[in-house]
Amino acid sequence: MYMGVRKRFSKSLMTTWFREIDVIDDDNIPSDRGSVFVSWHSGGLFDKMLTQNLLNVELVYFDGNLDEQDELEQVASAVSSGKSVVVFPEGESHDSPRAIDVKDCAARIALRAKELSQGFPPVVIPIGIHYSQRFRFRERVALTIERPIEISGSVDELSAVIAGEISRASLSSDEWKDRELIWKARSIIHAERVRRDPDLELRTSYGEGVIGARRVRAAWEWLAIEDPDKCKSLESRTRTHMSEIRNLGLEPRHIDARPESVTLRGFINSIWWWLFAWSFMLGFVTWSAMLGSILPYALTTLVDRKIGCRMDSAKRGAFKLHTAFVLYPIWWLITASLFTWVLVSDQSPIAFLAKYSLTIDFLFSIPAFAIFPIMIWWMPTSAKLQIKLYTKGTLAWRRMRLWVKWRDRSLDWDALVSSQRKLAADLVAIGDNLILPGDQGWIDPEPGKDDHTMVKIR
Repeated sequence: MYMGVRKRFSKSLMTTWFREIDVIDDDNIPSDRGSVFVSWHSGGLFDKMLTQNLLNVELVYFDGNLDEQDELEQVASAVSSGKSVVVFPEGESHDSPRAIDVKDCAARIALRAKELSQGFPPVVIPIGIHYSQRFRFRERVALTIERPIEISGSVDELSAVIAGEISRASLSSDEWKDRELIWKARSIIHAERVRRDPDLELRTSYGEGVIGARRVRAAWEWLAIEDPDKCKSLESRTRTHMSEIRNLGLEPRHIDARPESVTLRGFINSIWWWLFAWSFMLGFVTWSAMLGSILPYALTTLVDRKIGCRMDSAKRGAFKLHTAFVLYPIWWLITASLFTWVLVSDQSPIAFLAKYSLTIDFLFSIPAFAIFPIMIWWMPTSAKLQIKLYTKGTLAWRRMRLWVKWRDRSLDWDALVSSQRKLAADLVAIGDNLILPGDQGWIDPEPGKDDHTMVKIR
């Protein structure tokens, strides 16, 4: 029962913390055998929470360390019987843009599970966990489920394969600026494809963005080997262009989406939608959310600033989440009690309104034991609803500011558009001439090898 309650609470927390969660290629998970899922570990507690709740398999508990032979036998036996286990072979969570040295625990479990299996042998399945901004509230996350890997070889050999697969699945790069470059190039390419084909969605899901980034990474690393000078030139042009538009508060899609005629009517329309979205922020949902969240949020922030600031980013994120785990439920119980008292007590400040309102009179007739559970449910629910309202209001605000920029005649829009289209045309031409991940004719690399090793010219 405890595990069930914990899992439901974790799912609720995930949908509150992340505004978008994508699971890609979950059909790669076999249903007729056990699996050893392996992933890099850059997200701290979030990594464990996401894998435990988003993988549609029966998982066996594993604390990350094989301290005794009995523990190895217990976990391997469960996997051999058809269950699955999630292993983070890097050990502790880290802040590196690439997968770090892996331990042999995943390989040992996999090899032993294969020895014990009586039916279909288990497989190793790499997972890529991708965060738009780690440890920031209301960001996006995607899990990519890679193709199953056959278990074979020695512990060292299988560990080497696992290390390579984790690197590929996580889109590893030597530096964070290189990872950012891949995503910048992807955004320019997508904006250009939307310009050429208006039927495409201007804003893709984060999962689609991860797939696009994988293609760009494969092409970029292939080009770095085949034509280093051209690769360096494109890198320099991409960084320069993105730096320029970022200083203006713009994204590539904003440049290509600018109407040819930036009319006053469109600007007024953007103001209208902003006022309309924010008008809903003044209702009961928002006030409930504020009362149910503002104090624990402030305390969580205070604890983070006083204590969490001394930790590295991975541990700080987990510490902040644990703090929220403790403070929010306690405060929800307190506010639920206060709301219940206001609605049922004769001493309530709104009790006199029962004479004038059938609704309030009806609420006061409901017993406290019926109101209290509803209020406990309402506290976190109102916070989720308020987040959705806030998101719509924020998007409307950004749209209005974008129209202000579009109407700003001090910006040389012709030069910006020309620069981006030339760069985008070169980037698109490279990709169109290559067979990349997801294309017809693409062949996955050998286990442990990276995508660029299988890139071919059309």
